[in-house]
Amino acid sequence: MTENFFSSRRVMADISTRQRYQPHTSTTMNTSSRVTVAALATLTAASFGNVSPASAAGMFGQQEVDQNKFALIASPYANGNAHQLLIVEQISNARPCWSESQAGSMTAINPLLTEFDFTNICGRSIDSNGYSLRTAGEDQNWKYSLRVAKKDNDILLLGSPTSDRSAPELLIGRVRGNTNGFAKIYLEPGWRLTKRVYNGSPVGHIYLTNDQTIASLNATALAARPPITTPLPPVKPVTPPVATKPETKPPVATKPETKPPVASNPETKPPVSTPTQPQTNVKKYPWWQFWNWGKKGVQPTSTTQAPVPSQSGTVVVPTTLNY
Repeated sequence: MTENFFSSRRVMADISTRQRYQPHTSTTMNTSSRVTVAALATLTAASFGNVSPASAAGMFGQQEVDQNKFALIASPYANGNAHQLLIVEQISNARPCWSESQAGSMTAINPLLTEFDFTNICGRSIDSNGYSLRTAGEDQNWKYSLRVAKKDNDILLLGSPTSDRSAPELLIGRVRGNTNGFAKIYLEPGWRLTKRVYNGSPVGHIYLTNDQTIASLNATALAARPPITTPLPPVKPVTPPVATKPETKPPVATKPETKPPVASNPETKPPVSTPTQPQTNVKKYPWWQFWNWGKKGVQPTSTTQAPVPSQSGTVVVPTTLNY
């Protein structure tokens, strides 16, 4: 019920967009009025359950368009920190609606339509009321939404699932670089722009179209996903020990240890004992006695031996006197 209601609002927005941005004649106005009434009647019935959303979506067709008359633009907001999808159509050649300039791997876009009244000259689609996803001839506008996201130094146009959250996102286009300004979005292989058709008449809604089924696109997207690995706990790096030169400390000057003199007993040599010959009749005479004897002419005969020193220091002459 809710999906049907929003589908009705999208078709009404399509008609309003077409009436605003396309040049009109009286014939066109009459055709638009008939398309509006028919589309609203169909989707009103779908919103009340008489027609399924798939049946209502099946009533829409697609029409090929000249790709060079459209520009897919990553439009910045939030000071360039984020982007949204903007599709500009060159309806007439009165004035260019945008200009392009190469910026490295990217193409910068200047949206010139903001500088003049672009009524009947440029068409502009800024949200899901103006564009949606279509695969294998089937509308995906209530199953997928279009968003622009920054990833891996690039800006991507993605189809995000809204009903099946387990389904992968579809990569539709990329900017081929990162920027904070307006940039051209290049579609991935297999994707192109078409226009919605109702009862044989085109309306202002733009499709991002792929001829593959949604199941095939999902399988391709799943195969392109990087393998999920369980992150290992961070390993603390081991730093090898740095060989350092051993620190050499300067020698410390120390006062030489002086040992107190050791008191030693003076060496006493044992007294040398001189062998003495036995003396007989040894008499001691004072020295002057010898002098007197010399005067008197008395010279005792004696057998004189070598003088022997006594302990008292007196020279003892051992002799034997014969008178």
